[in-house]
Amino acid sequence: MNKPSIIQPDETRCYVCGSMIGLERHHAMHGTANRKIAEKYNLTVMLCKDHHTGRLGVHTDPILDNRIKQDAQRAFTRIYSRGLWMRLFGKNYL
Repeated sequence: MNKPSIIQPDETRCYVCGSMIGLERHHAMHGTANRKIAEKYNLTVMLCKDHHTGRLGVHTDPILDNRIKQDAQRAFTRIYSRGLWMRLFGKNYL
């Protein structure tokens, strides 16, 4: 069982619309290495099918994708530090 997300403490609803139907876990940071880091630090959100892989989804909407990355960075730096974020991910999304 995964630890609760540091971005989204309530994982029973879609992070975007609040739907409770057909939720899927989305890693805020993409790519093999970044995905593993995101998993380690619980940088995930729950998304309904439409907001994950649908036409309104994070994988097709770069604005939504960036918003989730920004939220991930904010949540991460509240607990850890901006310096660690930059060492791990190498990019500032804020």
